[in-house]
Amino acid sequence: MEWSLTVDKALPRPVRVILRGVGQVFFCGNAVTGLIFLIALFIGGLVAGLAATIGVVTSTITAYLLGFSEDDIDAGLYGFNGTLVGPCLFLFLEYSPQLWLYVILAAILSSVVLAALIRILTPYRIPASTSPFVLTCWMFMVAVYSFDKFTPGPVLPTPEIPSIVAGMGGLSIEAWFTVWTDDTVKMWYTALTKGIAEVMFADNILVGILFLIGIAITSWRGAFMALCGTVVGVVVPVVLGANQNLIEMGLYAFNPVLTMMAIGWVFLKPTKKSAILALLAGILTVVCQAGLANFLAPIGLPTLTFPFVLVMWMFLFAAGMSKYWSEPKI
Repeated sequence: MEWSLTVDKALPRPVRVILRGVGQVFFCGNAVTGLIFLIALFIGGLVAGLAATIGVVTSTITAYLLGFSEDDIDAGLYGFNGTLVGPCLFLFLEYSPQLWLYVILAAILSSVVLAALIRILTPYRIPASTSPFVLTCWMFMVAVYSFDKFTPGPVLPTPEIPSIVAGMGGLSIEAWFTVWTDDTVKMWYTALTKGIAEVMFADNILVGILFLIGIAITSWRGAFMALCGTVVGVVVPVVLGANQNLIEMGLYAFNPVLTMMAIGWVFLKPTKKSAILALLAGILTVVCQAGLANFLAPIGLPTLTFPFVLVMWMFLFAAGMSKYWSEPKI
């Protein structure tokens, strides 16, 4: 929307860059969108909002002090990984005063990792996206076992051999799609909205709605792709018989949300063909997430957004071989 761009440009540069960094979590380099995202995070929880703020400020300042690309910094590209690092570490690790220092250090390193990956991936015209956040958080999560001042939180998966899911643990497939009661409508509403909110680790319906509004302010197509992604992240797991609790919490949906936005809106020309490709990518992301969750189970690490990153990379590399997308738009 034009008015949001006007507001974006009118803001002081430091504020504009920081807010764009928050917005770039959903590929939205718009300060107004970033502000809505940040407000939503504070609504979801004061600690999460503070952690995200500290993360984005730290990672952005780090990029500036290390002399990285001014254009990338202005676009907020050195902010979004830091934005994710903060809430992530506070979710998966036990709270302690030292954890704030841990978040700052992780945010600093996320900018260094991003710069390194940009250098590696740019010749292939492939974006680093949230891979610095994933790699940094994995490293810091595993590292806590060696530090007496930090303790894994109850949400961090316990290292174990993966086991077969014992059914849906709730409604049947038919009930999800054919029996429309207050309970099923509530489940769909909850799963769809939380699927968007969980991109920033927010288990909150209102946060998901605000995120979608923020995306729509930047791009209607982006919002549509995000909505399609969360639908894929509910429908496909239901059909395949995934754990119902995980579906309702949106934990199968947040990766397809990012994948479909990346493929169907950001990095390929926004056409009907790229929308179909985005749908295929979204479906594969669900399967990839389930596979990576089992692969990482023995070492007790969450998948985070790595399913999205992996599938996005595969599809962008594949697009470079197609006569329709020989030059991905990045």
